[in-house]
Amino acid sequence: MEFKFRRRDFLKGLLSGGAVALGGCSPEKTEKVIPYVVPPDDYIPGVSKWYNSVCRECPAGCGAMVRQREGRVLKVEGNPKNPVNEGALCVRGQASLQGLYNPDRFAQPYARNQAGKMEKISWEDGINMLAQKIKQLSTEGKIGNAMFLSGHVTGARAKLIDTCSSLLGMKKRATYEAFSYESIKTAGDLCFGRKEVPFFVLEKADYLLNFGADLFETWISPVRYSKDFSRMRQNDGYYKKSVHVEPRHSLTAAGADEWVSIRPGTEVFMALGIGHELLKNGKAKLSAEESAGLNELLAAYTPEKVAADTDVPAPTIKRIAKELGEAESGLVLGPGMAGGGKNSVDTWVAVYLLNHILGGINQTILFGLGESIGQTDSYGDIQELTARMKRQEVPLLMVHETNPAYSMPGSAEFKKAIDQVPFVVSFSTFPDETTEFADLILPDHTWMERWDDFESRKGAHGLLQPVMDPVTDTRNFGDVLIEVCLKILGGPNEKLSSKTYYDYLLESWKGIHAASGETKSFDGFWEGALRRGGYFAAAQPENASFTKEIVSYKFMDAGLKGSANEFYFYVYPSGRYFDGRSADRQWLQEIPDPITVAVWDSWAEIHPQTAAKLGVKRGDVLKVRAGKSEIKVPAYIYEGVRPDMVAVQAGQGHEALGRYAMNVGVNAVSILPQDKEPKSGALPWLSTLVSLEKTGEKHLLVTLDGSLDDDNRGIYQTVTKAELEHGGDHGKGHHAEKDYQMYAPHEHPTYQWAMAVDLNKCIGCGACSAACYAENNLPVVGKKECGVGREMAWIRIERYFTKKDGTFRAGFVPMMCQQCHNAPCESVCPAYATYHNNEGLNVQVYNRCVGTRYCSNNCPYKVRRFNWYTYKWDNPLEQQLNPDISVRQMGIMEKCTFCVQRIREGKDRAKDEGRLAGEGDIQPACAQTCPVNAITFGNLKDPKSEVFKKSKDPRGYRVLEVINVQPAVTYLKRIT
Repeated sequence: MEFKFRRRDFLKGLLSGGAVALGGCSPEKTEKVIPYVVPPDDYIPGVSKWYNSVCRECPAGCGAMVRQREGRVLKVEGNPKNPVNEGALCVRGQASLQGLYNPDRFAQPYARNQAGKMEKISWEDGINMLAQKIKQLSTEGKIGNAMFLSGHVTGARAKLIDTCSSLLGMKKRATYEAFSYESIKTAGDLCFGRKEVPFFVLEKADYLLNFGADLFETWISPVRYSKDFSRMRQNDGYYKKSVHVEPRHSLTAAGADEWVSIRPGTEVFMALGIGHELLKNGKAKLSAEESAGLNELLAAYTPEKVAADTDVPAPTIKRIAKELGEAESGLVLGPGMAGGGKNSVDTWVAVYLLNHILGGINQTILFGLGESIGQTDSYGDIQELTARMKRQEVPLLMVHETNPAYSMPGSAEFKKAIDQVPFVVSFSTFPDETTEFADLILPDHTWMERWDDFESRKGAHGLLQPVMDPVTDTRNFGDVLIEVCLKILGGPNEKLSSKTYYDYLLESWKGIHAASGETKSFDGFWEGALRRGGYFAAAQPENASFTKEIVSYKFMDAGLKGSANEFYFYVYPSGRYFDGRSADRQWLQEIPDPITVAVWDSWAEIHPQTAAKLGVKRGDVLKVRAGKSEIKVPAYIYEGVRPDMVAVQAGQGHEALGRYAMNVGVNAVSILPQDKEPKSGALPWLSTLVSLEKTGEKHLLVTLDGSLDDDNRGIYQTVTKAELEHGGDHGKGHHAEKDYQMYAPHEHPTYQWAMAVDLNKCIGCGACSAACYAENNLPVVGKKECGVGREMAWIRIERYFTKKDGTFRAGFVPMMCQQCHNAPCESVCPAYATYHNNEGLNVQVYNRCVGTRYCSNNCPYKVRRFNWYTYKWDNPLEQQLNPDISVRQMGIMEKCTFCVQRIREGKDRAKDEGRLAGEGDIQPACAQTCPVNAITFGNLKDPKSEVFKKSKDPRGYRVLEVINVQPAVTYLKRIT
């Protein structure tokens, strides 16, 4: 390759303050650099600022810290001051930069012209058009039937929508979330008279029985529950137990101590059978009167009867009941979205009943804390709105932060209904399936560009602030709504006195300030909230009493009965795409699914017995038919599903969400029936049986696992509790007694950086991998290149399947560069591009690399990545690039160096304070974001450091230690 890099360009780059990145020898032309004439007082070139905010990638509302430099957002991390996530962030939060810089964002307002085509318009024209439409409907007496349909919004934004709707004479706002919790609320109302989503205190439990809630993926607040789950299992040793009951071996099932496969829709009966055993064994923490009533209710649910209904052996039911009854503090959770059928309310009633028997109500389950996700309308409510739209009773529909045209079943006919609405206004930031029907698009800012707030639960008031100028010509939805209202009303009034959304937000927070009891002035209160990322009050739970009427409750089954050639259809949420809203993020498409390790696709998981019966191999296309609806999807053969079911992940199959999600995979929700759960109005995800047919077509299903197990190489290691208790595993497979060296040992006078990865904590969620992509400018190569092994991730989550005593399990091993003391890559590099420095790092010097790939051939861990091309980022995605890291080009090898730029920054900060860098001064991106604190980083030269202590842990081992490369990463065995 010939580089046309002229001397004049080189000198221009130097004189402009380094506008040319010399690390990659980029041949691209130098841009003109214009310096500040009068720079801001607090501006320091090259120094980043961090702003606290709230992540809005899902309804959980985790606290976020946003890194900004020279006016660009470069990284998002968790805010440790926010109690919702305590500094961690999930894979979707880490990928939120790709929403901010998404190349398919709306660039400005659009309106449909007389020819039916969308054309660009000005903001003034767009606002006038909406105001005139509302005035026209008011004159015609039709405004009362106009509707506002939003996703889950809280705080000032929700209050503003309701205020404006009232002032304009519109109906009450409707709220729709694809993942809502109507069954939990309805069951709470039946059992306690509390129609809310309670707070589940996992860390107080010493035994967790989970009937399918996907704690690590999407359930209520996955980062918080992942963190609480980890704390629960680590408290006071390793004796806390988690049992996961679900038809599919999900990511949460993999993190549990035991997985129990159950017939779909029969969880309610297993819960009742366990309750029967608890009462029989005298383990119920109830009065004699309550015990007598419940004995009569549960008398019919013997383990033998329940075993026949659930396919869970009676001895297993009895054993779990015995263990749960002997626990000091047991906690039982009900199903998540995937397991929610037409009897989901009954399942949750049985779950609440079990917790009541165990004495967990008001202990491990707290009411009165007000999880805000419980404020959304039910699927049944949205069905009613859809019916009104189909009858042409809705003259105006305004849609904000929701996409029901994609996330509702096709049989619900939302698309047909919205097509009957005369005028549809969308405030969406991105194109999506619902916005396709809009007549007017007034695009909102992303959450990093606007003022806003969000209340995740009672007392937890998160505060958003704009951390950079808008990337495109968008406006804060709140400002647009206020301007439209004031234009119609003729100016401010008593109910709407603010002229901007910022002023409205301030007024709303004055109410929070007054209720807080804070003695400081509002200005001081507001500034403190901005610095913390919100105001977080310790809300007090309210006692809940179990309703006596439950003793006469009638439990029903899921109503899933069909012929022998039909299969349970199990649609499960995606930890990467959520309900589909995050599918247009390149990183999330390329980071593998934790269980199947598949990328850029959808697949149908079927059991090997089913595959043999159908004559199907991996990649064969199956026709999955439910009634008159069908999808075509490639097969993935997997022992983690039952032979009588087929499982498909939700979130893919978009028709209008941007270039990275368009026509990727299938939308599994689209073929679900439109039925609603009779007692709660929820969408029953587990509601249909399907037929499977081999089409004869083949599909390239790309998976990055390489192998299903570690072939006894000792990569993924486990240890039993008994071995730990008796010391029988101490030193087994651990560090060699003597290190044999061909060369003189490396000296590390001050620092020797190392990592420890606790496999007993790691849940395989992939947040670390997404953080590495964001921090280190890793390129995305696409499905085709992934298929030939050219993915560029510096840290991968290796998934291995194991089978012990007939039980199938999955385990995870985060694998990054091991920073070997005797690194095999170093001795074969002809250009000395990789070497061992005096701080224990295996350094990679990009300027020296000549691309022979000898180092990659010699690496036993296969963690080096070669740039086969000079990868490009679609504009404006290049703005996400971290200026502390050079952008590599074709022919360059790259890999993890423990975020050496962060090491340098931490050392410099400590030096300025006149000391050495110590514990907590430096956190690589992967360790910082990990929701379960599975990754520890530090200095092995410091005997007081956590990484030193964990390197001596009895569970510690080093991968492929027998080859004597002496890696700096210690893995702690998974406890089984």
